[in-house]
Amino acid sequence: MNPPSSDSLDAGDDRKLSTVAYGALLDMILNGGLAGGEVVSERQIAARLGMSRTPVREAIRRLENEGTLDRQRTGALTVRPYSLEEFLHALAVRRLLEGEAAHLAAGRMAPAALAHARERIAELRRNGMADTARQNDRDFHTAIATASGNPVLAASIEDLRKRTAMFRLGRLPDRVDQVCNEHLAILEALESGNGDDARVAMQTHIDNVRRHLLRRLTAI
Repeated sequence: MNPPSSDSLDAGDDRKLSTVAYGALLDMILNGGLAGGEVVSERQIAARLGMSRTPVREAIRRLENEGTLDRQRTGALTVRPYSLEEFLHALAVRRLLEGEAAHLAAGRMAPAALAHARERIAELRRNGMADTARQNDRDFHTAIATASGNPVLAASIEDLRKRTAMFRLGRLPDRVDQVCNEHLAILEALESGNGDDARVAMQTHIDNVRRHLLRRLTAI
C-alpha cells in the first residue's frame, strides 16, 4: 500500500492521517512486511510512510489495543506471533460466522457485485498467486459479509480474517484451481438465492482451507 503523504491531506485532520497510517501498517503486517516478533518502531514506521510520528503513534496504539501488537517488558512493541492453535480456533469461528453471512447474503448481492467477483476468480485462475490474489480473496469474503445486511456480523468476520491472515505458511499455489472452484460454488448459491446451499458452500471452502493447511504442516 502506498499511503498519501501528509502534504496531500489536511495537516489538521489527525484522525484521517491516523486512519491512513493504521491501514498501511496493518497491510505491512498482513502481507508479511512486518513478521511475527518483529519490533515496531514508531520513528521507522513514520519514515517509511512519509508521515509525522503523531498519526503513526495513534495507529500503533490502536493495533496494540486490538491485540495485533504486543508490548514487551522493555516497553518495545512487537508484532504478535500467531500460533497454529489460535489459527484453528479462529478458523472454526469463521466457519460459523461466514457460513451464516453467506446464508443471509443469498439473493441479496447485486448483479454487478457478482459479475465483479467472477472476474476476480477468472483473474486468479489465469495469474495464480499474483500480488493481487490476497486482496482479491479478502474483497470476495468482505463483499459477502457486507451483503449479509448485518454490520456487527461483518465486522466480526473482518476481525477474524485479519487474525487468520497473520498466520504465516506462505502462499498456496497448488490450491489455486480448488479455491476458484470453491468460490464459484459459493457465487452460484448466492446468485440462486439458496441460503442453505450458500452456507454449505462457504463452510466447505473454510473446511478445505483448514484441511489443506494441516496437511502441509504435517508434511513440513
